[in-house]
Amino acid sequence: MNASSNTNNTIDYHAINAYAYAAAIPISMIGLLTNILIFYIIVKHKIFRKTTYYLLRISVVSDIISNSTTSFAYMIVSVANPSYPDGIALCRVLVFVILSSYGASMMTLCVIGIDRYFAIVRPLSSFYRQHKYSFIGGLLATGGVLTLSITIPALFFPSVYPDDTKFCDFISVTPLVSFYFTMSTINLYIIPAITLMISYGKIIFYMRSYVRPGQGVTAADEENEKKKKFIRMLTFIAGSYLLISWPFFATSLGMAITGKSLRQIRQFGVVYYLLAFFSFSTTTAISIINPFLYLNFDHAIRKKAKQHIISLPVVRTMMASSTDESAVPSGNKSANLA
Repeated sequence: MNASSNTNNTIDYHAINAYAYAAAIPISMIGLLTNILIFYIIVKHKIFRKTTYYLLRISVVSDIISNSTTSFAYMIVSVANPSYPDGIALCRVLVFVILSSYGASMMTLCVIGIDRYFAIVRPLSSFYRQHKYSFIGGLLATGGVLTLSITIPALFFPSVYPDDTKFCDFISVTPLVSFYFTMSTINLYIIPAITLMISYGKIIFYMRSYVRPGQGVTAADEENEKKKKFIRMLTFIAGSYLLISWPFFATSLGMAITGKSLRQIRQFGVVYYLLAFFSFSTTTAISIINPFLYLNFDHAIRKKAKQHIISLPVVRTMMASSTDESAVPSGNKSANLA
């Protein structure tokens, strides 16, 4: 125990947190600008006026709000030392926004998965064709209730310490807080994970075995290739969500079982603390990772993004300058260098 205590005493946790906050500022700003670009693209161009992209707007807007809030909060704690009441308010708002953004994005992905299931597997469903938009609205409302049932309590449970007003934590892990951690895992992770696995699992199974009547295998493959790529993109994005966020919910359950706060986890050693600390950080980073997933896996978004970036005056000037330099003969370049 003494050796462990001495080891812990040599660790500057304030410095670890300070470096993490400073690094998060430019990263959050990059995520914010990229999300704004994605939102501009899917709103401006007619090709994105489809149900899936209308739903994606919800996720992108929530990510923009999350990036804006986290950037602002990290700037404050990096340049100032907030008072105890201000630290509590900042902590609770930050946790509320991050969880709300995550919940909105995850629930939106679930609704997209259910919509794609009906569109691909059961396109002739009379119920869905007649009540599609009211059904989607009901799903979004249900997802909103599940999310708010977790995010609203976040305005009351987390806090900061009087001797460290920059460290946001669940200071006292009471049975009520343990129950909150358990329900947050069920509402924001387990239910969406089951929904996504069932909907996309059935879609993938159906698309692998289905051939439209009257068509050969080649014609059917060609017709469904775009759908398969699109479903593959959505599946990867959903899988990334689940993979990136599971350490956060695993840590939450661990805190619920042990009754230990994040600060108390330090007593077990710096490795355990860093694992817990970065599990929360990765969940925060989902809103930053999202737009790059869209750019990487959605060909239409990537194509439009390239067009808009190339059309920027700064980029056009740089490209023109690069072209002019490459057009200069090597002999002239040597003469100029000489």
